[in-house]
Amino acid sequence: MSKIKIIILAVLLTSCGSGGRKQSEKLKKLVKAGDFNNAETFVNSEKFFPEKESRLLKLVELGTIQYLNRNYYQALKSFDKAKDLSDKLFTVSISKKAVSAVTNSNYDNYYGEKFERSMIRYYQALTHFALSQNGEYEAHELIKRDKDGKVVGKKVVPLKKLTAKEKRFHLSGAKNVLVEWNSLLDNYKATTGGTVAYKDDLLAKVFGAFIHEQMGSKQERRVALNLYKAAKKVLFRNFNALETYNKKSKAFKKDFKKLPNMPLAKVKANYVAETGHAKNLLKFLDQKIESLKKGKRSNLFVMIENGFITPKKVKKFDFPIPLTGIPNVGGFVGFAGTALSMAAGAAPKIYFELPEIPYEAVKGTYILHVQKDGKTIKKQSLAVVNPLANLATMLMDENSTSMYAKVGARVAGKHLTALLAAYATSKKMGNLAGSLAYGVANKAIEASERADLRNWSLLPHHYRLASLSLKPGTYDLVLEKVIGKTRTQTKLNTVTVKAKDVNMLAFRTY
Repeated sequence: MSKIKIIILAVLLTSCGSGGRKQSEKLKKLVKAGDFNNAETFVNSEKFFPEKESRLLKLVELGTIQYLNRNYYQALKSFDKAKDLSDKLFTVSISKKAVSAVTNSNYDNYYGEKFERSMIRYYQALTHFALSQNGEYEAHELIKRDKDGKVVGKKVVPLKKLTAKEKRFHLSGAKNVLVEWNSLLDNYKATTGGTVAYKDDLLAKVFGAFIHEQMGSKQERRVALNLYKAAKKVLFRNFNALETYNKKSKAFKKDFKKLPNMPLAKVKANYVAETGHAKNLLKFLDQKIESLKKGKRSNLFVMIENGFITPKKVKKFDFPIPLTGIPNVGGFVGFAGTALSMAAGAAPKIYFELPEIPYEAVKGTYILHVQKDGKTIKKQSLAVVNPLANLATMLMDENSTSMYAKVGARVAGKHLTALLAAYATSKKMGNLAGSLAYGVANKAIEASERADLRNWSLLPHHYRLASLSLKPGTYDLVLEKVIGKTRTQTKLNTVTVKAKDVNMLAFRTY
């Protein structure tokens, strides 16, 4: 590749990375303002990640907008496509891998992080359940696009009321997704045994238990009971690695491999100190377990999706280039040291980037007030059932550790190749020309190793859940947030509870 082509590639990769961040921020502003129609138009446009390598990203963002806009039928279709595409992308062609090895993952397909692939399943199950509960497919437009993405035709599809059989189909659909989701998590566990990693999900257990509760039979209620019990085990074995639940999480992670061989009492005493979030979640799970043992079930579930997941940021690394052991033919090692120092302006090192997700704590207590005639008749703290942003931080730390040596070796190889070419130039045109040639190549290599900051930006920061049993009637739901000394109250909705019906309501708060 010529120097001109390298420089052009560097510019393209740099602009792609910075442009992507701006696109995601614009999208979040539209969604936060509740402007879902313009948000959907923006995601479908050529201005939002137009490259084919980001198809998965467009699908999950589109599905999230449709879900938040309560267009559940369209959201389900988008998440179904995203799941299928995500699975296909994991069978990657050799040629695509070869290209990404030369540049970086910005030029590769966006496969989705482990937790993102997991959350696709959650939204598939959630939208299936919402359709079974709402009993209708919303009116919508079918848009036909040409190969360049331009709209060439539209068709209006009217609202459709679902039959009892069709509603049961979607309830069963939610259950089937949960089974597949569990298989995905089993695959994660099979490849990450004995390490601190994202390999199980509290939300899969808790939401899965809720869905099985709704299936009606005694057998399904036993499954729900076992899933709530399993959630307690996942919390202890895996989620104690998170600051959200464990004040001693650092020690827990440090000695993680030793813990299975220790007495349980010693692990609890030396490695676990429950936070308020952990105590609240355990209280929630214990109440659900006791309730199901008595054959009772709640009839109102309220899920709060809070904020936006912390975006990826750049983490820079320096890497000493391995010049030792290379024959110093004609003074190459000396030339390389001088060229590296000139390019870096300091010690002879090379630099590259990896993505990271900075830690942002789950803050405060959320309390659901059930009101009638303006008075609170029941209230319950919402339990944090998925501190998603914190899981993402842990996963990116895990990825960074595994990628450091691989990326470092790749970058070192690029620099050695560039140094050899520059050294050849120096032999013909002098050391200054050779150093300048390397300086140009160095900048191109640096640009080609920009961190891939693409992410599913509309995912929430975390999820909280409350479960209540109410008498038939109409109630106002009010959310109280207590963060430090600040208390705020926001009306969520008015809900009518009917005999034998179960209401599942999800809200996004900021």
